[in-house]
Amino acid sequence: MARKTLTSGLLGTVTGLSKEGEPENSTAPKSSDKSQEGLKPGTEVIDKRKPGRPKVEGEEVEVNVTFRLPDSLIQEVRMLAVVERTTQKEIVIAALREYLAGKIKQ
Repeated sequence: MARKTLTSGLLGTVTGLSKEGEPENSTAPKSSDKSQEGLKPGTEVIDKRKPGRPKVEGEEVEVNVTFRLPDSLIQEVRMLAVVERTTQKEIVIAALREYLAGKIKQ
């Protein structure tokens, strides 16, 4: 029998599998069992919700963007975010809008 280590214990907690890939015995009810309590046999519940926060009506769609910036600039943005009690994202958005507004007026 395999020795149970912290890693194998976490693997079982996260995946429900032992290190050998065998399902661990669990008496806890599955989440799908809870969602179908009180329904007629054969009735299936379909969860149409999307993960994450719900969108606010009129909110613009956001796109993930990845690029590299100088470390010193990022450190300044982080410090400003703490001082102004806002997020780095909001600072970058405001800076880009201000920059683009200046370019468009020219």
